[in-house]
Amino acid sequence: MIEFAGRGLRPSLPAACLLAATLCLGLVGCASKPTPQPQPQPADEAENYTPPKKEWSILDPFAPKDFKEVEVPLPALPRDADLITFEVSPAGNFNFAVDAKSVSVGADGAVRYTAVVTGASGMRNVSFEAVRCDTFQRKMYATLPKGATDWVRNRSDDREGWTQLAGISRNNYAGTLAKDFMCEGRGAAGTAQEIVRDLRGEAPRKSAIQR
Repeated sequence: MIEFAGRGLRPSLPAACLLAATLCLGLVGCASKPTPQPQPQPADEAENYTPPKKEWSILDPFAPKDFKEVEVPLPALPRDADLITFEVSPAGNFNFAVDAKSVSVGADGAVRYTAVVTGASGMRNVSFEAVRCDTFQRKMYATLPKGATDWVRNRSDDREGWTQLAGISRNNYAGTLAKDFMCEGRGAAGTAQEIVRDLRGEAPRKSAIQR
């Protein structure tokens, strides 16, 4: 109990000392509370921790990509009125043409077309094929033998798949199509309509990749 002395009601000396001691003990008690420390992770969780992968806003165009080829139906047989001729080599003795209506750019990035190769004797080789611009490869899906009225699928297709295109040579029409008309860098040179437009007479498109 606090005693008061005199008319001014000032606390007596023992009461004041008791009050000050009580306040000091309260302050010491607050200051002495321990700071919470982070709990260590179990050893097995720490060892199995994998930092989150960083998302990149700009994709590397030259990074390897999984190629998932789309299923493509065979086109209609080519007609002479739809053939667009192109030159492979001035020294060649074959006539090369592409069926304009068969040109397509697939969701997988491959450019597909029907090629018609005519020899000096008039003998024709007709094939439905494709080129991959990212790997500079070619694939033949079907051929049209002489006298046939429908496509004959390439039975070796499952075995061989895509094959590497050699450098531009005398009769390498697929390489010429890929390098000068159908590919730009490592992708298709535009839409099917743009590729057909270039084939119809515009200047050959030069690939940014030197083969």
